[in-house]
Amino acid sequence: MYAVLYPALLVIARKHGYALAVHGSMARDFDLVAVPWTAEAGEPAPMVDEMKAAVLGVYTHHEFDHLLTDSHITKKPHGRLSWSIHLTNKGADGPYIDLAVMPRAPR
Repeated sequence: MYAVLYPALLVIARKHGYALAVHGSMARDFDLVAVPWTAEAGEPAPMVDEMKAAVLGVYTHHEFDHLLTDSHITKKPHGRLSWSIHLTNKGADGPYIDLAVMPRAPR
């Protein structure tokens, strides 16, 4: 199921200056890593929001996402930022994308 999402997500990542790699088994969730690839790579949040829209996903629930002041970013080791994009309103009990984004180099 997850593999069919990859081509559209890759187009979005490239548009924002990122490479996108699959990381993991795709059994429980869809683990992806976005790596800044071009000198013009932008801030990650707009890319993640566009990916969420492309898969009709939610950060929490379709009735509450509009109330969020951020997109539920989790900070990880080595400066990675992580987002969970749920493909249903079931949270972690349903299918979801676990997207990690590596930091850009200081400009």
